[in-house]
Amino acid sequence: MDEAPSDLVVLTDTEQAIVKHVARTRFTKNRARGVVDAKIGPQSNEQTDIDGFGAELAAAKLLNCWPDFQTDDAPDWDLKVGEWTVDVKSTTYPNGKLLARISKTVAPCDIYVLMVGTFPEFRCAGFAFRNEMFAESSVTDLGWGRTYALPQEALQPIEKLDKVIRYIRRHDD
Repeated sequence: MDEAPSDLVVLTDTEQAIVKHVARTRFTKNRARGVVDAKIGPQSNEQTDIDGFGAELAAAKLLNCWPDFQTDDAPDWDLKVGEWTVDVKSTTYPNGKLLARISKTVAPCDIYVLMVGTFPEFRCAGFAFRNEMFAESSVTDLGWGRTYALPQEALQPIEKLDKVIRYIRRHDD
């Protein structure tokens, strides 16, 4: 039997139920507060929210940490590893890019992770540190205005980040 790649995550039935609950609650509360849905693409709002939080939970499993389960006034980060903040981005496109809005430079995270797939199965395409994500050379226009974009081949493998995290955790004790 072939072993699944270490960057592939399939959410369990229980994890799927958690994702659906958190995504639905966040959507309802955000619309009630007047937060504009910033989705790009033809998918439903529900699918966008489920894929987004599903990707966050999948990344958390890979990095052995907890996602942010808040449904009110969520922070500017999705995961926290030690003191590092992580922003998880998702795409359904197999060759999709790691994207960040120009406005993200106001309160940037330390690390940006790209998860590829649709709920409940995601593949981690890699990560970039803040300085890599926000390099002037990564600014482009994909048809919706200027944005930061890194192709998957420019991302670092998640295994490298896992090694850095394990090193930090050993030395934080």
